[in-house]
Amino acid sequence: MRFGIVALVAFGLGLALAGSAHAQSAELKLRERPHADLPFTIQLAVSGFDEAPAPDQPKLEIPNAQITPLGWQPNSSRSITIVNGRRVDDTRVTWVMSWRIVVPRAGTLRVPAMTVKQGSKTATTRAGEIEVDTVPTTQDMKVQLALPDRPVFVGETVPVKIAWLFRAQPEDQTFSVPLATSDALTVSGPPVTQGSRRTITIAAGAKDLELPFDVDKVTEGGLEYTRLVANFFVAPRTVPAGGKLEVAPTSVVAALQFGRRDFFGNAATRLFRALDIARTLEIKPLPETDRPPAFAGAVGEQFSIDVRASRSVVSLGEPVELEVTIKADQRLDTLSLGKLDGPGRLPKDKFTAPAESPTGELSADGKTKTFKVVAQVTGPATEIPAIAFSYFDPKAAKYQTINSQPIALSVKGSTVVGANDVVVGTRKTTTQQTVDDSSLVSADLALSSSAAAADTPLGGSLLWILVGVLYAIPLALLGFRSWQLRTAESREEAGELRGVRRQVEALLDKAAAAPAREVAGPLVAALREVARVLGRPLDDRGLLARIETESFSPDAAGKPLSTDLRSDAAGLLRRWLGEERRARGGKTAAAVVVLAALTMPGDAQADALGDGRASYQYAMELTGDASGRKAAFARAAVALGEAARAHPDRPELLADWGNAALGAGEVGTATLAYRRALALDPSNARARHNLAWLRGRLPERMQPSVTAGATDTLLFFHRWPRARRLLFGAFAFAIAVLLVVPWRGARRRSGLLALAGLALAMWIAMLASVLLEDRHTDDAVVTDSVTLRAADSAGAPAALTEPLPRGVEVTILERRDSWARISLANGTSGWVPDGAVERVVQ
Repeated sequence: MRFGIVALVAFGLGLALAGSAHAQSAELKLRERPHADLPFTIQLAVSGFDEAPAPDQPKLEIPNAQITPLGWQPNSSRSITIVNGRRVDDTRVTWVMSWRIVVPRAGTLRVPAMTVKQGSKTATTRAGEIEVDTVPTTQDMKVQLALPDRPVFVGETVPVKIAWLFRAQPEDQTFSVPLATSDALTVSGPPVTQGSRRTITIAAGAKDLELPFDVDKVTEGGLEYTRLVANFFVAPRTVPAGGKLEVAPTSVVAALQFGRRDFFGNAATRLFRALDIARTLEIKPLPETDRPPAFAGAVGEQFSIDVRASRSVVSLGEPVELEVTIKADQRLDTLSLGKLDGPGRLPKDKFTAPAESPTGELSADGKTKTFKVVAQVTGPATEIPAIAFSYFDPKAAKYQTINSQPIALSVKGSTVVGANDVVVGTRKTTTQQTVDDSSLVSADLALSSSAAAADTPLGGSLLWILVGVLYAIPLALLGFRSWQLRTAESREEAGELRGVRRQVEALLDKAAAAPAREVAGPLVAALREVARVLGRPLDDRGLLARIETESFSPDAAGKPLSTDLRSDAAGLLRRWLGEERRARGGKTAAAVVVLAALTMPGDAQADALGDGRASYQYAMELTGDASGRKAAFARAAVALGEAARAHPDRPELLADWGNAALGAGEVGTATLAYRRALALDPSNARARHNLAWLRGRLPERMQPSVTAGATDTLLFFHRWPRARRLLFGAFAFAIAVLLVVPWRGARRRSGLLALAGLALAMWIAMLASVLLEDRHTDDAVVTDSVTLRAADSAGAPAALTEPLPRGVEVTILERRDSWARISLANGTSGWVPDGAVERVVQ
């Protein structure tokens, strides 16, 4: 009966909890301990709302605090419960909104109550208080922000330098740079090169900037500091009141060690702060007088413009794609091209251009921006006229205008131009590779597993750490054993010497109280033994004889040795030992082996990878809809390409990218992806199969030779990945060294040396394979159909009668301006635009 009541109560309690599980609730959370002048994050978690739509975002207002909303993020969890044979689906959604908070001083911070709404659902938080602490300053750290020493114009991109100086090794540093969060500026960071390990993070509004840095040593005020220097860029958007932007001090907070170190060399850490002074940035407006019509806000000292057309022969009413490339000696994050139908650009009676300004694509270094615009030919044009580009030169304080080169154009049905007038042209040909669903039967379009796509071959820091360990440990063992054998005799002598020294010291202590007759004989014998072990003559200056004489005196049976004799005996021992240490001091040698290791980068771009795999799987499931399937593959290729550029060291991901591009008909991109996958892992089956299939569809004169000779068969390890050869060679070296280590009791010396010679030969083979290998750094793939020309000019004659199809593998011989000279598999060489080919090795 009692069991039934308990069960009933438990069941009722479970129903109550289940009924209240989806009630709306809101809670404020603090992610870290808040400190003055140091950004911290407050999160609002709302439960019981639906997955869509997004709730209305409440406004957080805290007096004297700088607040930056970081947006909403929904977190969903789903569960399935079977009750009495019935399935119950349960979905729980938690919306999380974050704010970045900066307060100028310590004290109590009051956070007001907030109400969140989603349709008819509401949730309200309770008001609360937060205690904000101060962080003490220290002379062991300094931070300095360097601004331009001249006025800056609106739209001008200028560098800003952060210098952080510290004497002790800091940990968990956090920078607060008010300049980077100013609404009056556009803030950007320099490019982070692939594989870069050393960056610092600063907040720039709702985003974080990763800034590469350099490290050196400086001396300030007679103290030596380690200096870390990083740069970022700012461009004023508007002119502040009075023409001056007042910038609050930059600060950095880091944990530094203080106090005494423990037995293991560790010390306690405490947060300290370094504070810069307030700065002022003077901002000037751009002059209104003499402003050119083509000016769209570009500010800088040096620009260039290049325009290319997709074709030069069109019919009236057909579109022409223009590729406009702007280059400068500074970053172009904020550069706008402006409308192309304005004065000094495309005439409106002959061309129709988009009404809005095009969006450009920024290069990796940020100094080149490319705009693609589709213009429709609506009149009897004979050329694409020179495109004007205007900019303001802050050094000369005046506007400048440059122009592109005109491009001859033939419009069918209007004025006819001669062949010599045509600058850019593309002829239709039957050599282009076309890929449709029926032709993909022989291709391997299987998608790798999620684990395989995330798999990265051994490389980078971890590879070099393992190789270093395999080289260092055997050498250390060889050196240690050799040292043991060389010093065995001396160490035995040292052990014997320690024994007799301790015996003399013990007898001297005993001689202070024991009768002289009892102690004198053993003490003399012990001192003679010390001289024998040291291998030196008994130059005691008569001390031992005086000790023996005193032991035979009448009162020696009841009186200890005299203080003078004991002191002389102790001095004799110290003199002998000191002379021995000085004699051996010049023979001591030391060897120091230092091993350094770098940290591993984190992961990124998981969303692009997930989107790409989802689109790929959707494309594979589509049947009967060729255009929809191809479009899905194209979406997958874009997303997987983004993930592959973020993770260029994953061969399976590269193969997935190639398959998606192949399904979308982008054979150039597919060939490039397969080549990069095979450069990392030559045994990747999908990449090898599909690349061979693509090569077989090319004209025979453009197919690369892949036949393997007898030498390649014999030296099979040449096809191993570079990491495998490095590890195998290091392992063979370790075996060779360990076999020649003079281990105690090793009798079969000749056999061990023979095995060591074999391992050494394997090491030499691996080392030669790595050092002498051709990594094909100049191999490239034609990614866009292009005409091979005899010279680096768009007006040069064609070197082949037909354009190069996409996917042709070539070798880059040289680069000149915006052109590249390439060589085909059959030895034919010529020039193509630099953007039409892409290197295999990045």
